[in-house]
Amino acid sequence: MDPRLSLLKRFFQNRYSRKDYLELKKLLLTPDDEWRDLMTQHWKEFSPQTGQYKDLTEVFNAINRKLEKRSPRLPFRKLARGWSRIAAILLLPLLLLTAFLYVQFREYLSQQDVYVEVASPAGSRITLHLPDGSTVWLNGNSQISYPAVFSEDRQVKISGEAFFKVSSDKDHPFVVQADDLFIRATGTEFNVLTYPDESVKSVILKEGKVSVLDAGQTVLQDMEAGYRYDREIDEGKYAKTDAESYGDWINGKLVFENAAMDEVAKRLEHWYGVSIGIKDSSLLNLHFKATFINESIEEALKLLQSTATFNYRFINREIRPDGIPEAAKIIISSGS
Repeated sequence: MDPRLSLLKRFFQNRYSRKDYLELKKLLLTPDDEWRDLMTQHWKEFSPQTGQYKDLTEVFNAINRKLEKRSPRLPFRKLARGWSRIAAILLLPLLLLTAFLYVQFREYLSQQDVYVEVASPAGSRITLHLPDGSTVWLNGNSQISYPAVFSEDRQVKISGEAFFKVSSDKDHPFVVQADDLFIRATGTEFNVLTYPDESVKSVILKEGKVSVLDAGQTVLQDMEAGYRYDREIDEGKYAKTDAESYGDWINGKLVFENAAMDEVAKRLEHWYGVSIGIKDSSLLNLHFKATFINESIEEALKLLQSTATFNYRFINREIRPDGIPEAAKIIISSGS
């Protein structure tokens, strides 16, 4: 695929970087014929979603006609003609891009089933701004799906871990679907844990109030700030917790407050993009209190060793058939 098409896609999806922005500025100076072909290709890829194809020729011609008009009041027609050509070269790509994106954006918004999907790879964190002004942070190995345009219902679907800061709108509840759980809020801040490889799904409420419902929309728990709700199969547990520490990860802090070894291992996996195996079941009785900010995975393990007795070792990373190395593997065993 032409890398310039990928650039246009990222720009339209509002997922472009500073480097992309600078490349786009250069792209605006592309010759007219080449620019027309590029945008037509981009439109053809988009048109299957709208069920129609737009011929951009008339848009080009209309803009050209306006740019080619001459003013009879100018005494220096040759000079005016030269400046007109320069203006056409400099402004035509920008005008075409504006016209194209305007038409495309209107087509895009008219779709009722267009969804945006964003994934955060292991060891990374992503911040998103949703159509209603709400903000969501995605932890490593997490993804979110939401409508490009919210209707009366503000509903998103997540997998992994996400922290939500919901814009207040009492008439239009904000609903997060986490597998078979639904978290309903109007304006609040909360953390959701729903990794596929973990049997327990958790909701930690930092501010406001939320309701947790099952797939049949039956309320399982009305939550208050400072509480945590854990759901495993058909059993739920509601208890007071340090909600502040569970929201610190969005600021680059990994905080453990009396966390059990299995929870520590899982959170380290998603935070650093590694795989951790616990060899001895006796280690599951260990609990940890710690805060990590810029430490590497090995530095974090050494700090944890200063509060409890255990050993760890790294296993050589294997190469997958596609040539990409697998995640680093760590084995934790008893120190005795």
